[in-house]
Amino acid sequence: MTLSTWLDIYHSRRWLKFNDFLIWQRSCWLVVPLQSGSCPIDIKEYSCKHSVGLAIIFNTYQVSDKTRIQPLGKRKTRGRPKKVSTALNL
Repeated sequence: MTLSTWLDIYHSRRWLKFNDFLIWQRSCWLVVPLQSGSCPIDIKEYSCKHSVGLAIIFNTYQVSDKTRIQPLGKRKTRGRPKKVSTALNL
C-alpha cells in the first residue's frame, strides 16, 4: 500500500469491516514529532524514538551537550552473576 493510498483511506474513513480497519492500521504508522502517534510504543508510552528523531531532524528539539555526555546505561558484565551474600553474617 502506498502512502497516498493510506492517507486517502485515513481521510475518508471507509472501512466496511473491523478487520479491514485492523489491516489498514497495521500497514503503516503515523508519527508526529514529539506528539502521540500510531506506532505500538507510542500508543503505550506516548513518546517513541521515531517522534524524537523527527523532532531533532526538523530542529524542533535541541539535544544539550550534557545529555550527549551521559551514558545511556550500564552494560551487563560477562559470565554468571556472583552469589549474593546473606544480609546478616553472624
